[in-house]
Amino acid sequence: MEKSIQNKEELVEAVQYVAIRTSELARKVIDKELPIKSLTIFAHSEAEFEKLTKILEEMGKLYNYNNGPRVELNEPIIAGKNQITHLRIRRPDPERPQVGCNDFETGYESFKKDYLSDHPDNLRLIKRPEYEMIEFHDPSFDVLAYVVSG
Repeated sequence: MEKSIQNKEELVEAVQYVAIRTSELARKVIDKELPIKSLTIFAHSEAEFEKLTKILEEMGKLYNYNNGPRVELNEPIIAGKNQITHLRIRRPDPERPQVGCNDFETGYESFKKDYLSDHPDNLRLIKRPEYEMIEFHDPSFDVLAYVVSG
């Protein structure tokens, strides 16, 4: 996916694409699929961010704001085996050329213990003051995924 998203249908397609690709990434890294409820689409220009934010406002009610608005969707987006209930549009960031990312729904501490040290090339621990997360990454994928603590 390379082009700018123009409308709600293309945004839904991008959500489905990210969910499917991150599920493939999880299978490649840990040989397992993990459930997804929350997903983020990365805007790649200020104009795209503004357009996607307007579309997002029609799709749900504001839930919180972190590098862009996140809504609880009025209707879940079905993506593979997943029902996406929360969607965020991330502000443009030159460090984020990917299409988007998601948070996998799984127990953080057990995931960290079971997988982190076994997959140093594709799992990276990121520590923040209030929480930590494990990032799935692979240069052959245009998506990222996370398992987030608490």
